[in-house]
Amino acid sequence: MIYSPRTFMKLLPACLGAALAALAPSWGWTASENYNVILVGWDTLRADRVGALGYRGATTPNLDALAGKGCLFRKAVSPSNWTLPSFMSWFTSLYPHQHLITNKFRVSAGEQPELQSHALSRDIQTLPEVLRAHGYRTAGFTGGAGVSGEFGFARGFDVYKDSGNFMGFGTTVPQALEWLQANSAKKFFLFVHGYDCHPQFELPRGRALGAVSAAEVAEFQERHPRYRMAGIEGKPLGARPQDPALWSRIYDEKLRAADRDFGRLLRAVETSPRLKARTILIVASDHGEELFDHGQVDHGMTLYDEVIRVPLLVYVPGAAPRVVDEQVRTLDLLPTVLDLLGLKPSPKLRRQMQGRSLAAHLRGHGESREAFSETDYLLRVRLRSLRRADGWKLVLNQLDGLRSLFDLKADPGEKRDLLDAEPRRAYELENRLDLWAEETGTRD
Repeated sequence: MIYSPRTFMKLLPACLGAALAALAPSWGWTASENYNVILVGWDTLRADRVGALGYRGATTPNLDALAGKGCLFRKAVSPSNWTLPSFMSWFTSLYPHQHLITNKFRVSAGEQPELQSHALSRDIQTLPEVLRAHGYRTAGFTGGAGVSGEFGFARGFDVYKDSGNFMGFGTTVPQALEWLQANSAKKFFLFVHGYDCHPQFELPRGRALGAVSAAEVAEFQERHPRYRMAGIEGKPLGARPQDPALWSRIYDEKLRAADRDFGRLLRAVETSPRLKARTILIVASDHGEELFDHGQVDHGMTLYDEVIRVPLLVYVPGAAPRVVDEQVRTLDLLPTVLDLLGLKPSPKLRRQMQGRSLAAHLRGHGESREAFSETDYLLRVRLRSLRRADGWKLVLNQLDGLRSLFDLKADPGEKRDLLDAEPRRAYELENRLDLWAEETGTRD
């Protein structure tokens, strides 16, 4: 049958819609504003301690179960190595040197500089602000400290509760479940955060922690602050031979307990027909943790992979499970959420966002991305790194100009610095790092 041009143009939208509908079953989902979003910020979670990412310590059965149903990113990189700047990059899709919330205090200008508290500029839009403007109910339940509302995290939330300092899922998950009971009838955005894996998370005093004895818990509580401060000051830790194994066991036990509490949130979604059918779950970490991998504990002072490579999981109802090997960034979270919901960013927000949506990866055709990370933790260090998709990584110390070069494919533990063996490659990566700094308007 031959149609006139006018008839053809009338039929074209319907034909395109039918074509897209035919494609949808292969994806299993289509973008929709009708989805809810639960974003879980699992603080201080190392990627290499997650069962779904290859760890054999049986630490994360609930997270692993969700990973088996969702899109698991094996190579996700954080833009920083500690809580405050990393989470602000989640909410703004800006690098830390762009959103400027890189420390809890900044140094004032003037003849007598002093430390001043500060918050995110009102000129910068955040994910919850955008979603609330589109009719979403918004709530956040956090462990406080580096994600306290005072830094600008509370903006755009109808409810934002900081539960003291360094509180875990045992506190925030029940709060989130109570809020869900009263607010799940309408579309919502829920942020749930916990410090369970963080070294400053309060451990039970005088009691065992899983397989770790009460005496060993007490040793950890007494020694960790001293080791952390020695690392910050660049002094020898004075660690005992048995400490790396003890720190590792305590970390795993804290992770198991966190996973049990996370399981409560997961079951609440899975056992509610309304939530199960229309709730996107995103789970990620802001940074990892040093467990003597390079002679240090805690985080903030280096950009080794144990602190910047993080778990990232996106579950969309109906989407086919996938494991993604391409390198991505948690900087990509804001545009990803908007894309999954079918929301178009305003021109201003489009100019602001440095990340790109990961929705294509859920459909099986995403690409790898360069990953840049940075830190000026406590104003004591100033590091930048480039982790290329081909596995080469350069770390630059801006204070003394020292560089380190690693081939992560051959040396995933970053034990062999190849700077002298590969000077040309180091020069190439440093030039790219400089270009990124120029393109993103970095401060010098």
